[in-house]
Amino acid sequence: MSTGRTIPIRQLRQVAGQRNRLCGVVDLPGRPGRQHILIIKRGAAWTALSATCPHEGYRLDESPEDEEGRIVCPAHGLKVETEGIGHTLPVRRDGDDFVLIMNDEAPPTATSQADIQRLQAELEALRHANTSLEQQIGAVTVMMDAMVDEVSAKSRLLEERSAEQARLSAFVTNVMDTMDSLLLVVDRFGCIKQANAAVRRCLGIDPASLVGSSPDSLLTAETLAPLHQAAPSVAAGSVLFRTILLRGNLEMETCIESRLPDATLRHFMLRASTLHDRSGKLQGVVIVGSDITALRTREQALKDSEQRFRDYSAVSSDWYWETDAEMRFTEYIGPSRNSKQLIDIVRGARREDFATEEDLADTTKWLGYHDAVARRMEFRDFDYCIRPHATDLTWLSVAGLPTFSASGEFLGYRGTAKDISARKSIEAELRRHRDHLSELVAAQTADVVAAKEAAERANHLKSEFLANMSHEFRTPLHGILSYARLGETRTGQAPDEKIINYFERIHQSGSRLGVLVNDLLDLAKLESRRVDFMLRLADMATVVERVHNDLGALMTSSGITLAINCQTASTVALIDTQQFHHAVQNLLSNAIKFSPEGSTITVTLSDAMLGKREALALTVHDRGIGIPPGEEERIFDKFVQSSATKTGAGGTGLGLAITQEIVRGHSGTISARNHPDGGAMFEIRVPRAGLPQSGT
Repeated sequence: MSTGRTIPIRQLRQVAGQRNRLCGVVDLPGRPGRQHILIIKRGAAWTALSATCPHEGYRLDESPEDEEGRIVCPAHGLKVETEGIGHTLPVRRDGDDFVLIMNDEAPPTATSQADIQRLQAELEALRHANTSLEQQIGAVTVMMDAMVDEVSAKSRLLEERSAEQARLSAFVTNVMDTMDSLLLVVDRFGCIKQANAAVRRCLGIDPASLVGSSPDSLLTAETLAPLHQAAPSVAAGSVLFRTILLRGNLEMETCIESRLPDATLRHFMLRASTLHDRSGKLQGVVIVGSDITALRTREQALKDSEQRFRDYSAVSSDWYWETDAEMRFTEYIGPSRNSKQLIDIVRGARREDFATEEDLADTTKWLGYHDAVARRMEFRDFDYCIRPHATDLTWLSVAGLPTFSASGEFLGYRGTAKDISARKSIEAELRRHRDHLSELVAAQTADVVAAKEAAERANHLKSEFLANMSHEFRTPLHGILSYARLGETRTGQAPDEKIINYFERIHQSGSRLGVLVNDLLDLAKLESRRVDFMLRLADMATVVERVHNDLGALMTSSGITLAINCQTASTVALIDTQQFHHAVQNLLSNAIKFSPEGSTITVTLSDAMLGKREALALTVHDRGIGIPPGEEERIFDKFVQSSATKTGAGGTGLGLAITQEIVRGHSGTISARNHPDGGAMFEIRVPRAGLPQSGT
C-alpha cells in the first residue's frame, strides 16, 4: 500500500460552539479554487469532509447532528454522512496541523458511488423541499382564510360605522333643532342647504322654505348695503356668502324682519365661518345668529332708568354726598344754593369745618359721629348746624354708609343730606312757646309730638331707603359715567384695548344696576302679591341640577364643588319651577359668595313636616364664616346684610328677602342657622301636595 502524498489544511480554526469540530481550506488537485474542509473528531480518530452542503452549497460548520452522527443541513434538512468510504477524506494530524492523505492511484475525485449517493441525497432534499412547499401552501391557505375573515370583520365594522354615522347625523340634527340661535348651513354655491328649527321659533319662517335660497333674503337692505359697497363686484343675491369667503369669517349685528304675529324687527348677532374638507376644499359656510333683541331692550331700559335717576336727582330736595378715606368731601350732588353747587363750596373740607361752634360744643353728639366713622359703621339722622356764611342753610340731617374696595380697603363714606332748617325753626319756635306759653304747649304737645314722631319716622324710612338705594345705584352709575367720560375724551388717543376695557366696565356696571332694578321689581311684585304662583308637582332635584348648570362656570372659577345628598325616596313637591329656581339660585349664589376657595357646598333633600302636612326640605350648607350670632332672622329683611359682608362678599341685601317671599308664596318656610361643623345652613320647607278639597 502506497503511503501517498499529503496536502496541508490551512487557516485552521475552532468552530464556534462545537468542541470536536475544526474548519479550514485546502487546495485539491483537479478542483478549481480552494475547498472548505470540515474536520470532525470521532472517538480518537479524525475524519474530513466537505464543509458545504452538496445540494445548495450551504455551510455546515455549525449545523447540528442527528442521533446517527449525520450532519443536518438547516436550509432544507438534507442529512450528510460523516463516516464511510466515498463520504469522507482521510486526514492525519501532525502536531497542531492537519493534512489530507492523497492516494496517488486514486485522486480525491467523486466516485460513481459517491455521485449516486449525492444524487440520492439531492432527491431526498427535493422531497424535503416539496414537503416544505406543501407546508408553505397550507400556511398561505390559512393566511388567506384569516384575511377573508378580517375582510368580513372590516365589512361588518364598516356597516356598524355607517349606522353610527346615521345616528350621529340624527343627533346633530336634533342638537341643531334644539339650539336657541339660528343656524344656517350654506353650500359652496351660496345656497342654504339646511336651517334649524330656531328659524321658525324666532322668525316664524319654515326652515324647509329657505333651502335652496340665498341667505341675503333674510337680511334688510340697510344691512346688505355696506357689505356690497365693500365688495362692489359681488353679484346681488350672494353678497353675504361672498363677504364670508373673502374675509374667512364674519361677525356683525343686523336686524331681521320677523313673520311672527308681533311683526317686529329682531336684533341678531351673526357669526359665520367657512367650512373645508380634510383636503382643504371649500364645502360651504355656516352662519349662527344669536337673538340679542332682549339685550337691546334691556340696554334701552337701563338708559331710561339712568335718565329717570338723573331726573329724580335734579328735582329732589335732598343731596347725595361722598367723601374720601379722610372724610373730606369729593362729591355733593343736588340742588344748588346761592347759584352755586354745594360741591364747589365743600370740596376738600370735612363736615365739622362748617359746623357752628355751638353745635361742636355738643361733644356727646360729635363723639358718637366720630366713633361711628372710626369703626366704619353706618350712621343715620345726624343733625348739625352750619355756620351762616357757608350757605343759606342752617341745619342738615345726614346719613352715610362706609364704602370699601374689592380688597376690603376703606375708601370713605357716601350718603344723603336733607335740609331740616324749617323743622329746626319749628322746633325752636315750639321751645320758645313752651317757655312762655306752657299751658298752650301742654295742650298741643300730644299732636305736635305725634306729628313730629311721624315725620321723623317717615324721614328715617326715607333716609334709610335713599341711603341704601344711593349706595347701590351710585356705584354702577359712577362707573358708567366715569368710563363713558374716559371713553369720550380718549377716543382716538387711547389704544383700542383700553377703549374696549372702558365699554366692558360700563357693561359690568350696567349689568349690576339692571340686577338691582330687577330685584327691586321682583320684590315689589312679591310683596304686593301680584305674582301668580303656578304650583304643580315637580321634581325639586331637577331644579337644583339646573341651577347647578347655571352657576357651574362661577363655581369652577372659584374652585367650589357642589354635592347633592338625596335622603328621601321622592324629591317631588308642589312648586312653581320658575320661581323656585330663582329661590334656589339665590341661596346657592349666597353660599358661593361666602365659601372659601376649594370648598364644597352641600345640598340635601330630605323628608320634613309643615305642621301636619308632609313636606320636602331643601338644605344648603356652605363652609364659609357662618352667620353672626343674633342675625339669623334679620338677614331676611330688605336691604339688610349680615355684618359678615364687611369681609368683601358684598351684595344688595335683597336676595334673601326675595327668597323668603317666594317661599311664602309656596306656603312654605325658610330658616337660617349655623352648622355645628362650621358654615351657614339655609333650610326651605315646602308642602309635597296641596290642601285636600272639601267633600273629597
